[in-house]
Amino acid sequence: MPKFIFLLLFSLGSWAMQAQKTLAWPILAMTNYEQDPMSGQYTPHFPSILEDQYENQDVVIAGYLIPIDVEANTYALSKNPFSACFFCGNAGPETVIELKFAADPGRFATDKYLPIKGTLILNRNGSGLFFTLKNAEISG
Repeated sequence: MPKFIFLLLFSLGSWAMQAQKTLAWPILAMTNYEQDPMSGQYTPHFPSILEDQYENQDVVIAGYLIPIDVEANTYALSKNPFSACFFCGNAGPETVIELKFAADPGRFATDKYLPIKGTLILNRNGSGLFFTLKNAEISG
């Protein structure tokens, strides 16, 4: 009987880990985009792997937390530390994810490296960031 319980717990643990996918920055980097010369607005062109395997899925990705407006609970997760992120001109818009936390995450120092989990939303309309993690929370 103890062996059965171990196998059951192992199976449930494996299922829980499969419920969320690990998302890697190189997959996001496959996103191409064009910039409108008049408005400066970017229009993303997402790769099929993002649309087919990650869109509207629960994912986990680690990056550098960048507080945008702490009072409004607005944060971004960046592939790079703040000094080299998209907002500073050293990377592209495919290297930053908007975070919409499920609950107030508290305060964080800029460039804290954290794993974040949430539901990946692809922003096709060109306003805002290309990616959003909805119902985000710290994972770990």
